Amino acid sequence: MKVHAECYHCFISQATRTARLFYSDREHLLKPAMKVVKILQDIDVNLPPPIISEKVYGTIRKTLGIDDPYSKIKRKYNDIALKYEDFAKREIENAKNPLLYAIRLALAGNIIDFGSEVGEINLEKTIDDVVHNPLDLTDFSLFEKDLEKAKNVVLLADNAGEIVFDRILLETINKLYPDKNLYVIVRGGPIINDVTIEDAVYVGMDRVAKVIDSGEIIPGFWPDMAKPECKKVYNDADIIISKGQGNFETLSEIEDSRIYFLFLIKCDVVASYLKLKKLSKIFIRNDSRRERLRV
Repeated sequence: MKVHAECYHCFISQATRTARLFYSDREHLLKPAMKVVKILQDIDVNLPPPIISEKVYGTIRKTLGIDDPYSKIKRKYNDIALKYEDFAKREIENAKNPLLYAIRLALAGNIIDFGSEVGEINLEKTIDDVVHNPLDLTDFSLFEKDLEKAKNVVLLADNAGEIVFDRILLETINKLYPDKNLYVIVRGGPIINDVTIEDAVYVGMDRVAKVIDSGEIIPGFWPDMAKPECKKVYNDADIIISKGQGNFETLSEIEDSRIYFLFLIKCDVVASYLKLKKLSKIFIRNDSRRERLRV
């Protein structure tokens, strides 16, 4: 996806929301927003929004003088999600289709996002909605068939907190298909509440899959920018689970049918792109059939 006019508002809003984590006075709230406005004057609008976010959040971090503004929030939501672990595993074990249920739970975890304007985060309500209502777009049957044939499975991680449900999804895959090689790609450094290696290790992801950072400090994944080790894992993958809207925004116009997008729509731009409503539940393969959904 390319940058849209609405993205400018989102970038500036993110500067203010991040500053509010530490300050409430006019001067401190204005400063990062003003710096971001200057950055936005020279951006390449043909790039996906997460690529622009590298400069935006670099500017926010530098202005605030804080390397990881969301570190406490990430730990908080990792701990909150970990409290659902026993429930999640029990529900998956008793489910008619354990893999589908694990995918639904991983999808519900995507509500934990401080880079979007999704509003109040209600994880329990989202889990209830996602596990009891149909997905708005789903290619689950295709995924099952592709997964059976796959050797290397890669999950592109998104946010802290939801990484717990991603780990449970991979544990489910490992239980059903113990012959698969499992990999998880995380961000190359702190950006918003996206997952870093530290977050992944904290929730035990390294016990399930090999965790590799992309080398990119963007809230998405851009294959050409990934470091060599990560790029090799990505290129060798037979199936790629792309978690979250940020990864969708970077990969949506790349032709690669190995990719399955798994996320909740959290902005009007993506909703318009897919001709769906906000908070629609998506699990779809990245292939030519999706072309008809575009604006």
